[in-house]
Amino acid sequence: MPYDKKLNQFQIAQTNKYNVFRCISREGPINRSAIAKRLELSIPTVMAIVDDLFEKKTVRSEGKVESGVGKQPEILAIEPEAFYSIGVDIGRSTVRIIVNNAAGKQTASMKEPTGDPFPEKEFITHVKKLMLKFVKKLKIDPARILGAGMAMPGLIEKGTGKLIVAPDFGWKDIPLQDWLQAGVPYPVLVKNSTHALAVNESQALGTDEIQTTFCVNLGYGIGAAIITGETLNDGAGGISGELGHCVVDRDGPLCKCGNRGCLEAVSSGEAIARQAQTIISHHARSKIAELCGGNASLIDTKMVFEAARKGDEPALKIINYAAVNIGIGVSMAVNILDPDRVVICGGLMCGDSTFLDKIKASMEEHLVTKANRSVILTAGTMDEYSTAIGASRALTNALWARRTLPI
Repeated sequence: MPYDKKLNQFQIAQTNKYNVFRCISREGPINRSAIAKRLELSIPTVMAIVDDLFEKKTVRSEGKVESGVGKQPEILAIEPEAFYSIGVDIGRSTVRIIVNNAAGKQTASMKEPTGDPFPEKEFITHVKKLMLKFVKKLKIDPARILGAGMAMPGLIEKGTGKLIVAPDFGWKDIPLQDWLQAGVPYPVLVKNSTHALAVNESQALGTDEIQTTFCVNLGYGIGAAIITGETLNDGAGGISGELGHCVVDRDGPLCKCGNRGCLEAVSSGEAIARQAQTIISHHARSKIAELCGGNASLIDTKMVFEAARKGDEPALKIINYAAVNIGIGVSMAVNILDPDRVVICGGLMCGDSTFLDKIKASMEEHLVTKANRSVILTAGTMDEYSTAIGASRALTNALWARRTLPI
Protein backbone atom coordinates (compact mmCIF):
# COMPACT_ATOMS: atom_id res chain seq x y z
CA MET A 1 0.00 0.00 0.00
CA PRO A 2 1.55 3.34 -1.02
CA TYR A 3 2.01 6.17 1.44
CA ASP A 4 3.16 9.67 0.59
CA LYS A 5 6.94 9.92 0.99
CA LYS A 6 7.41 13.36 -0.62
CA LEU A 7 8.22 15.26 2.55
CA ASN A 8 9.56 18.77 3.06
CA GLN A 9 10.02 20.91 6.14
CA PHE A 10 6.88 22.94 5.57
CA GLN A 11 4.54 20.00 4.95
CA ILE A 12 6.11 17.25 7.04
CA ALA A 13 3.71 17.45 10.00
CA GLN A 14 0.59 17.45 7.84
CA THR A 15 1.88 14.68 5.59
CA ASN A 16 2.75 12.48 8.56
CA LYS A 17 -0.69 13.08 10.01
CA TYR A 18 -2.44 12.09 6.80
CA ASN A 19 -0.28 8.99 6.45
CA VAL A 20 -1.04 7.89 10.01
CA PHE A 21 -4.76 8.39 9.44
CA ARG A 22 -4.65 6.43 6.16
CA CYS A 23 -2.67 3.63 7.80
CA ILE A 24 -5.32 3.30 10.51
CA SER A 25 -8.06 3.47 7.88
CA ARG A 26 -6.54 0.82 5.59
CA GLU A 27 -4.86 -1.52 8.09
CA GLY A 28 -6.71 -0.96 11.35
CA PRO A 29 -7.44 -1.97 13.97
CA ILE A 30 -3.72 -1.38 14.55
CA ASN A 31 -1.49 -0.26 17.43
CA ARG A 32 0.89 2.70 17.59
CA SER A 33 4.03 0.59 17.37
CA ALA A 34 2.81 -1.15 14.20
CA ILE A 35 1.94 2.22 12.64
CA ALA A 36 5.43 3.56 13.42
CA LYS A 37 7.05 0.49 11.87
CA ARG A 38 4.79 0.56 8.81
CA LEU A 39 5.42 4.25 8.09
CA GLU A 40 9.04 4.34 9.30
CA LEU A 41 8.21 7.05 11.84
CA SER A 42 9.37 7.38 15.44
CA ILE A 43 6.97 6.16 18.11
CA PRO A 44 6.87 9.62 19.81
CA THR A 45 5.85 11.17 16.45
CA VAL A 46 3.06 8.62 16.01
CA MET A 47 1.91 9.08 19.61
CA ALA A 48 1.65 12.86 19.16
CA ILE A 49 -0.32 12.49 15.92
CA VAL A 50 -2.68 9.92 17.43
CA ASP A 51 -3.31 12.19 20.42
CA ASP A 52 -4.31 14.95 17.98
CA LEU A 53 -6.61 12.57 16.07
CA PHE A 54 -8.21 11.51 19.36
CA GLU A 55 -8.79 15.16 20.28
CA LYS A 56 -10.53 15.74 16.93
CA LYS A 57 -12.51 12.52 17.39
CA THR A 58 -11.44 11.03 14.07
CA VAL A 59 -9.96 7.85 15.61
CA ARG A 60 -11.02 5.75 18.57
CA SER A 61 -9.69 3.02 20.82
CA GLU A 62 -10.77 -0.58 20.22
CA GLY A 63 -9.35 -1.72 23.55
CA LYS A 64 -6.14 -3.61 24.22
CA VAL A 65 -4.69 -6.81 22.79
CA GLU A 66 -4.93 -9.77 25.15
CA SER A 67 -1.41 -11.09 24.54
CA GLY A 68 -0.70 -12.27 28.06
CA VAL A 69 2.89 -11.05 27.79
CA GLY A 70 4.17 -7.61 28.81
CA LYS A 71 2.26 -4.36 28.42
CA GLN A 72 -0.85 -4.73 26.27
CA PRO A 73 -0.90 -2.25 23.35
CA GLU A 74 -3.97 -0.15 22.63
CA ILE A 75 -5.63 -0.90 19.29
CA LEU A 76 -6.79 2.03 17.14
CA ALA A 77 -9.52 2.33 14.52
CA ILE A 78 -11.22 5.09 12.57
CA GLU A 79 -14.19 6.76 14.27
CA PRO A 80 -17.00 5.86 11.81
CA GLU A 81 -19.04 8.97 12.56
CA ALA A 82 -16.14 11.39 12.06
CA PHE A 83 -17.44 12.25 8.60
CA TYR A 84 -19.60 10.93 5.76
CA SER A 85 -19.48 10.96 1.97
CA ILE A 86 -22.33 10.48 -0.50
CA GLY A 87 -22.21 8.52 -3.74
CA VAL A 88 -24.76 8.85 -6.56
CA ASP A 89 -24.92 6.56 -9.60
CA ILE A 90 -27.10 8.12 -12.31
CA GLY A 91 -27.68 5.08 -14.52
CA ARG A 92 -29.85 4.91 -17.60
CA SER A 93 -32.32 2.57 -15.92
CA THR A 94 -31.76 3.22 -12.20
CA VAL A 95 -30.53 6.00 -9.91
CA ARG A 96 -28.69 4.62 -6.87
CA ILE A 97 -27.54 6.57 -3.81
CA ILE A 98 -25.32 5.46 -0.93
CA VAL A 99 -23.77 7.04 2.16
CA ASN A 100 -20.34 5.91 3.37
CA ASN A 101 -18.94 6.66 6.82
CA ALA A 102 -15.35 7.61 7.67
CA ALA A 103 -14.40 3.95 8.02
CA GLY A 104 -15.45 3.38 4.41
CA LYS A 105 -18.51 1.35 5.34
CA GLN A 106 -21.85 1.80 3.59
CA THR A 107 -24.40 3.02 6.13
CA ALA A 108 -27.46 3.52 3.92
CA SER A 109 -28.61 3.10 0.33
CA MET A 110 -31.62 3.65 -1.91
CA LYS A 111 -32.59 3.37 -5.56
CA GLU A 112 -35.38 4.35 -7.91
CA PRO A 113 -36.05 4.00 -11.66
CA THR A 114 -34.38 6.70 -13.74
CA GLY A 115 -37.47 7.41 -15.82
CA ASP A 116 -37.52 10.09 -18.51
CA PRO A 117 -34.23 12.09 -18.41
CA PHE A 118 -35.75 15.11 -20.17
CA PRO A 119 -35.71 18.06 -19.88
CA GLU A 120 -32.11 17.58 -18.76
CA LYS A 121 -31.95 20.32 -16.13
CA GLU A 122 -35.25 19.27 -14.56
CA PHE A 123 -34.02 15.69 -14.34
CA ILE A 124 -30.76 16.76 -12.65
CA THR A 125 -32.77 18.89 -10.21
CA HIS A 126 -34.91 15.85 -9.40
CA VAL A 127 -31.80 13.72 -8.69
CA LYS A 128 -30.41 16.40 -6.36
CA LYS A 129 -33.70 16.66 -4.47
CA LEU A 130 -33.80 12.89 -4.18
CA MET A 131 -30.29 12.84 -2.69
CA LEU A 132 -30.89 15.72 -0.28
CA LYS A 133 -34.17 14.23 0.95
CA PHE A 134 -32.54 10.83 1.48
CA VAL A 135 -29.61 12.28 3.44
CA LYS A 136 -31.93 14.46 5.54
CA LYS A 137 -33.87 11.35 6.60
CA LEU A 138 -30.65 9.86 7.97
CA LYS A 139 -30.31 12.84 10.37
CA ILE A 140 -26.59 13.23 9.72
CA ASP A 141 -24.99 16.44 10.98
CA PRO A 142 -24.50 18.48 7.76
CA ALA A 143 -21.14 19.66 9.07
CA ARG A 144 -19.91 16.06 8.94
CA ILE A 145 -20.73 15.56 5.25
CA LEU A 146 -17.62 15.86 3.08
CA GLY A 147 -19.56 16.09 -0.16
CA ALA A 148 -21.11 14.00 -2.92
CA GLY A 149 -19.50 12.07 -5.73
CA MET A 150 -21.89 11.78 -8.67
CA ALA A 151 -21.32 9.42 -11.57
CA MET A 152 -23.04 8.96 -14.90
CA PRO A 153 -22.17 7.40 -18.27
CA GLY A 154 -20.73 9.67 -20.93
CA LEU A 155 -17.71 11.79 -21.77
CA ILE A 156 -17.03 14.22 -18.93
CA GLU A 157 -14.43 16.94 -19.36
CA LYS A 158 -11.65 16.87 -16.81
CA GLY A 159 -11.49 19.92 -14.56
CA THR A 160 -14.80 21.49 -15.58
CA GLY A 161 -17.20 18.57 -15.09
CA LYS A 162 -18.87 19.46 -18.39
CA LEU A 163 -20.74 16.59 -20.02
CA ILE A 164 -19.55 16.45 -23.62
CA VAL A 165 -21.93 13.69 -24.68
CA ALA A 166 -23.95 10.91 -23.04
CA PRO A 167 -25.30 8.71 -25.87
CA ASP A 168 -27.34 6.53 -23.49
CA PHE A 169 -29.21 9.63 -22.33
CA GLY A 170 -29.21 11.54 -25.62
CA TRP A 171 -27.48 14.50 -23.91
CA LYS A 172 -24.82 16.83 -25.33
CA ASP A 173 -22.83 19.84 -24.09
CA ILE A 174 -24.29 20.16 -20.60
CA PRO A 175 -22.62 22.01 -17.67
CA LEU A 176 -23.22 18.96 -15.49
CA GLN A 177 -20.90 19.94 -12.63
CA ASP A 178 -22.51 23.39 -12.32
CA TRP A 179 -26.04 21.99 -12.45
CA LEU A 180 -25.32 19.33 -9.85
CA GLN A 181 -23.52 21.73 -7.51
CA ALA A 182 -26.22 24.43 -7.58
CA GLY A 183 -28.24 24.32 -4.36
CA VAL A 184 -26.16 21.54 -2.76
CA PRO A 185 -24.54 22.76 0.50
CA TYR A 186 -21.37 20.66 0.17
CA PRO A 187 -18.85 19.95 -2.62
CA VAL A 188 -19.93 17.86 -5.61
CA LEU A 189 -17.51 15.87 -7.78
CA VAL A 190 -18.66 14.52 -11.16
CA LYS A 191 -17.12 11.34 -12.58
CA ASN A 192 -17.72 9.04 -15.51
CA SER A 193 -19.63 6.03 -14.17
CA THR A 194 -17.08 3.43 -15.28
CA HIS A 195 -14.24 5.48 -13.78
CA ALA A 196 -16.14 5.56 -10.48
CA LEU A 197 -16.87 1.83 -10.69
CA ALA A 198 -13.18 1.08 -11.25
CA VAL A 199 -12.15 3.09 -8.19
CA ASN A 200 -14.32 0.90 -5.99
CA GLU A 201 -13.62 -2.43 -7.70
CA SER A 202 -9.86 -1.95 -7.58
CA GLN A 203 -9.94 -1.11 -3.88
CA ALA A 204 -12.47 -3.83 -3.03
CA LEU A 205 -10.43 -6.54 -4.78
CA GLY A 206 -7.17 -5.31 -3.28
CA THR A 207 -4.09 -3.69 -4.81
CA ASP A 208 -1.28 -5.69 -3.17
CA GLU A 209 1.25 -6.73 -5.83
CA ILE A 210 -1.07 -5.29 -8.51
CA GLN A 211 0.44 -2.41 -10.49
CA THR A 212 -2.25 -1.86 -13.13
CA THR A 213 -5.92 -2.86 -13.22
CA PHE A 214 -8.02 -2.60 -16.37
CA CYS A 215 -11.69 -2.51 -15.38
CA VAL A 216 -14.43 -3.23 -17.94
CA ASN A 217 -18.04 -2.26 -17.28
CA LEU A 218 -20.58 -4.35 -19.20
CA GLY A 219 -24.09 -2.98 -18.83
CA TYR A 220 -26.55 -0.98 -20.89
CA GLY A 221 -23.40 0.35 -22.58
CA ILE A 222 -19.73 -0.63 -22.36
CA GLY A 223 -16.93 1.36 -20.78
CA ALA A 224 -13.53 0.81 -19.20
CA ALA A 225 -11.04 2.45 -16.86
CA ILE A 226 -7.39 2.15 -15.93
CA ILE A 227 -6.18 2.10 -12.31
CA THR A 228 -2.44 2.38 -11.67
CA GLY A 229 -1.70 1.42 -8.08
CA GLU A 230 -4.60 3.18 -6.38
CA THR A 231 -4.79 6.07 -8.84
CA LEU A 232 -7.36 6.45 -11.60
CA ASN A 233 -5.70 7.25 -14.92
CA ASP A 234 -8.46 9.25 -16.58
CA GLY A 235 -6.33 10.67 -19.40
CA ALA A 236 -5.41 14.21 -20.42
CA GLY A 237 -9.02 15.28 -20.90
CA GLY A 238 -10.73 12.85 -18.52
CA ILE A 239 -12.19 10.60 -21.21
CA SER A 240 -9.89 7.57 -21.14
CA GLY A 241 -11.28 4.04 -21.32
CA GLU A 242 -13.81 4.33 -24.15
CA LEU A 243 -13.49 0.62 -24.94
CA GLY A 244 -17.10 0.51 -26.09
CA HIS A 245 -16.21 2.59 -29.13
CA CYS A 246 -13.40 0.40 -30.40
CA VAL A 247 -14.50 -1.09 -33.72
CA VAL A 248 -14.61 -4.90 -33.59
CA ASP A 249 -16.89 -5.61 -36.59
CA ARG A 250 -16.65 -3.23 -39.55
CA ASP A 251 -19.81 -4.73 -41.01
CA GLY A 252 -21.66 -4.49 -37.69
CA PRO A 253 -24.60 -2.27 -36.74
CA LEU A 254 -24.45 1.51 -36.58
CA CYS A 255 -23.40 2.83 -33.17
CA LYS A 256 -24.83 5.90 -31.45
CA CYS A 257 -21.43 7.54 -31.84
CA GLY A 258 -21.80 7.45 -35.64
CA ASN A 259 -19.32 4.65 -36.35
CA ARG A 260 -20.25 1.15 -37.41
CA GLY A 261 -19.42 -2.04 -35.52
CA CYS A 262 -18.33 -0.52 -32.19
CA LEU A 263 -18.06 -3.02 -29.34
CA GLU A 264 -20.96 -1.28 -27.60
CA ALA A 265 -23.13 -1.64 -30.71
CA VAL A 266 -22.62 -5.41 -30.86
CA SER A 267 -22.08 -6.60 -27.26
CA SER A 268 -23.71 -4.22 -24.76
CA GLY A 269 -26.89 -5.05 -22.87
CA GLU A 270 -28.83 -2.81 -25.21
CA ALA A 271 -27.29 -4.55 -28.26
CA ILE A 272 -28.06 -8.04 -26.94
CA ALA A 273 -31.71 -7.12 -26.35
CA ARG A 274 -31.95 -5.44 -29.75
CA GLN A 275 -30.59 -8.51 -31.56
CA ALA A 276 -33.10 -10.72 -29.77
CA GLN A 277 -35.94 -8.35 -30.67
CA THR A 278 -34.96 -8.58 -34.33
CA ILE A 279 -34.98 -12.39 -34.24
CA ILE A 280 -38.40 -12.57 -32.59
CA SER A 281 -39.81 -9.94 -34.93
CA HIS A 282 -38.95 -12.28 -37.80
CA HIS A 283 -40.98 -15.05 -36.11
CA ALA A 284 -37.97 -17.25 -35.37
CA ARG A 285 -38.63 -20.16 -32.99
CA SER A 286 -37.01 -19.34 -29.68
CA LYS A 287 -37.60 -19.59 -25.94
CA ILE A 288 -37.13 -15.83 -25.90
CA ALA A 289 -40.55 -15.51 -27.55
CA GLU A 290 -42.09 -17.52 -24.71
CA LEU A 291 -40.38 -15.39 -22.06
CA CYS A 292 -41.61 -12.13 -23.59
CA GLY A 293 -45.09 -13.47 -24.34
CA GLY A 294 -44.59 -12.89 -28.04
CA ASN A 295 -44.13 -9.12 -27.53
CA ALA A 296 -40.64 -8.35 -28.85
CA SER A 297 -40.68 -4.85 -27.33
CA LEU A 298 -40.60 -6.41 -23.84
CA ILE A 299 -37.36 -8.32 -24.43
CA ASP A 300 -34.47 -7.46 -22.15
CA THR A 301 -31.01 -8.92 -21.60
CA LYS A 302 -32.12 -11.08 -18.68
CA MET A 303 -34.56 -12.93 -20.95
CA VAL A 304 -31.83 -13.63 -23.50
CA PHE A 305 -29.48 -15.04 -20.86
CA GLU A 306 -32.29 -17.12 -19.36
CA ALA A 307 -33.13 -18.59 -22.77
CA ALA A 308 -29.43 -19.32 -23.35
CA ARG A 309 -29.19 -21.18 -20.04
CA LYS A 310 -32.04 -23.38 -21.27
CA GLY A 311 -30.08 -24.24 -24.40
CA ASP A 312 -31.98 -22.00 -26.82
CA GLU A 313 -29.92 -21.80 -30.02
CA PRO A 314 -30.80 -18.21 -31.09
CA ALA A 315 -30.07 -16.94 -27.56
CA LEU A 316 -26.79 -18.87 -27.36
CA LYS A 317 -25.73 -17.43 -30.70
CA ILE A 318 -26.36 -13.86 -29.47
CA ILE A 319 -24.54 -14.41 -26.16
CA ASN A 320 -21.57 -16.14 -27.79
CA TYR A 321 -21.26 -13.36 -30.38
CA ALA A 322 -21.25 -10.76 -27.59
CA ALA A 323 -18.65 -12.64 -25.53
CA VAL A 324 -16.30 -13.21 -28.48
CA ASN A 325 -16.32 -9.52 -29.38
CA ILE A 326 -15.85 -8.41 -25.77
CA GLY A 327 -12.83 -10.73 -25.61
CA ILE A 328 -11.45 -9.15 -28.79
CA GLY A 329 -11.92 -5.66 -27.33
CA VAL A 330 -10.27 -6.62 -24.04
CA SER A 331 -7.34 -8.24 -25.87
CA MET A 332 -6.73 -4.93 -27.68
CA ALA A 333 -6.48 -3.14 -24.34
CA VAL A 334 -4.26 -5.83 -22.81
CA ASN A 335 -1.92 -5.81 -25.81
CA ILE A 336 -1.56 -2.02 -25.47
CA LEU A 337 -1.55 -1.54 -21.68
CA ASP A 338 -0.07 -4.82 -20.40
CA PRO A 339 -2.06 -4.73 -17.12
CA ASP A 340 -1.61 -7.15 -14.21
CA ARG A 341 -5.34 -7.64 -13.86
CA VAL A 342 -8.52 -7.31 -15.90
CA VAL A 343 -11.75 -6.97 -13.90
CA ILE A 344 -15.04 -7.57 -15.70
CA CYS A 345 -17.98 -5.86 -13.99
CA GLY A 346 -21.52 -4.75 -14.71
CA GLY A 347 -25.01 -6.12 -15.13
CA LEU A 348 -24.12 -8.55 -17.93
CA MET A 349 -21.92 -10.48 -15.51
CA CYS A 350 -25.03 -11.46 -13.56
CA GLY A 351 -26.53 -13.21 -16.58
CA ASP A 352 -24.53 -16.43 -16.96
CA SER A 353 -21.71 -18.01 -14.95
CA THR A 354 -20.04 -19.16 -18.21
CA PHE A 355 -20.05 -15.69 -19.79
CA LEU A 356 -16.69 -14.77 -18.20
CA ASP A 357 -15.15 -18.04 -19.44
CA LYS A 358 -16.25 -17.23 -23.00
CA ILE A 359 -14.78 -13.73 -22.76
CA LYS A 360 -11.52 -15.12 -21.38
CA ALA A 361 -11.21 -17.71 -24.15
CA SER A 362 -11.70 -15.03 -26.81
CA MET A 363 -9.28 -12.64 -25.09
CA GLU A 364 -6.54 -15.27 -24.85
CA GLU A 365 -7.04 -16.25 -28.49
CA HIS A 366 -6.32 -12.69 -29.61
CA LEU A 367 -3.46 -11.78 -27.26
CA VAL A 368 0.11 -11.41 -28.43
CA THR A 369 0.83 -14.53 -26.40
CA LYS A 370 4.56 -14.79 -27.05
CA ALA A 371 5.18 -11.32 -25.66
CA ASN A 372 2.50 -11.26 -22.98
CA ARG A 373 2.87 -12.61 -19.48
CA SER A 374 -0.06 -14.13 -17.63
CA VAL A 375 -2.90 -11.68 -17.06
CA ILE A 376 -5.36 -12.18 -14.21
CA LEU A 377 -8.93 -11.97 -15.49
CA THR A 378 -11.60 -11.93 -12.82
CA ALA A 379 -15.20 -10.94 -12.20
CA GLY A 380 -15.97 -7.83 -10.17
CA THR A 381 -17.80 -7.70 -6.85
CA MET A 382 -21.29 -7.85 -8.43
CA ASP A 383 -22.44 -5.18 -5.96
CA GLU A 384 -25.22 -3.17 -7.63
CA TYR A 385 -24.10 -0.11 -5.65
CA SER A 386 -20.44 -0.42 -6.69
CA THR A 387 -20.52 2.64 -8.98
CA ALA A 388 -22.14 4.80 -6.29
CA ILE A 389 -19.59 3.58 -3.73
CA GLY A 390 -16.81 4.37 -6.20
CA ALA A 391 -18.17 7.88 -6.74
CA SER A 392 -18.10 8.42 -2.98
CA ARG A 393 -14.55 7.10 -2.77
CA ALA A 394 -13.45 9.24 -5.72
CA LEU A 395 -14.64 12.31 -3.79
CA THR A 396 -12.75 11.23 -0.66
CA ASN A 397 -9.63 10.52 -2.74
CA ALA A 398 -9.82 13.99 -4.30
CA LEU A 399 -10.05 15.62 -0.86
CA TRP A 400 -7.20 13.42 0.30
CA ALA A 401 -5.01 14.51 -2.61
CA ARG A 402 -5.71 18.17 -1.77
CA ARG A 403 -5.11 17.55 1.93
CA THR A 404 -8.53 18.91 2.84
CA LEU A 405 -9.98 15.98 4.77
CA PRO A 406 -11.19 17.26 8.18
CA ILE A 407 -8.79 15.23 10.31
